[in-house]
Amino acid sequence: MARNSTLTARLGYIDTQATFVQAALLAAHGAGARAGGFRVSDVRFYFLLFTNWVEHDVTRPSQDIDLTQVRRTLERLVRGGHAEASTSALVKGLPRGRRYVLTGEGLCSLAEGLAGRERAPLEEALFVVCFAASYRDAVLSRVEGRARALSPAVRRRVERALDPLRLVKEAQRTSAAVLADLEERVEAGLRYEEQSRKAMARAEPVADVVRALEAAGSYQLHRVRPLGEVLLALPEDLRQFELTEGMGLRSRLLFAPLAERARAEHAVLARLEARLTPGKAPG
Repeated sequence: MARNSTLTARLGYIDTQATFVQAALLAAHGAGARAGGFRVSDVRFYFLLFTNWVEHDVTRPSQDIDLTQVRRTLERLVRGGHAEASTSALVKGLPRGRRYVLTGEGLCSLAEGLAGRERAPLEEALFVVCFAASYRDAVLSRVEGRARALSPAVRRRVERALDPLRLVKEAQRTSAAVLADLEERVEAGLRYEEQSRKAMARAEPVADVVRALEAAGSYQLHRVRPLGEVLLALPEDLRQFELTEGMGLRSRLLFAPLAERARAEHAVLARLEARLTPGKAPG
């Protein structure tokens, strides 16, 4: 499911933020059922909690959302019929003030948006799998406001969106595609390094060497700027470096390590699939 076909795109967050904001909204809704709804500050708390779980406080220490952002998000949800607002707490002694509940359609749309992130990085994919495995039943049981019960069709949508095994398999497809691309890059870079070195050792004209590399067709940004145009526009020293060392260096120092990491991630996901599959032992 493309992310821009869901509620996500209308909430105004970048993809990574959107994943954790949607999870935070679902969590705040579930945790606030006893109090008659959740507050703006509850959403921010769960956002910080979930991003802490995936080490964003280390890797992205400046990432945060402020209460104004959350308030605007909730206003959009209310206008779209995905949430309802009230100004009272159901439990005596709890702070009064504006509280929110998600409608059935809101729960469904947020669940689909949370699960609909395409080609997410591993930590984000693992978080969504963990969230789905942990809280799908709770999400299904907490419908407030006008939607007093999930219709069978909406229930099926939520169950499918938050199916942890399906989410793992989606992540595996992404991992396999990334690994295949990186392995091709490693092989192509080393092959073209050898090809250009041999051609230059034979004193072939640089333009001919470049055209031969371009004809090989492994350059992925040809539609933006052809390889020949890129290389021939470089200063001589940089062009010489690219033709004799640069392609191989990228294969060895960038693409090969990334491929190694992708293989490890793919293995992690395979073990996770086994844990989530009844009767299947992790390898």
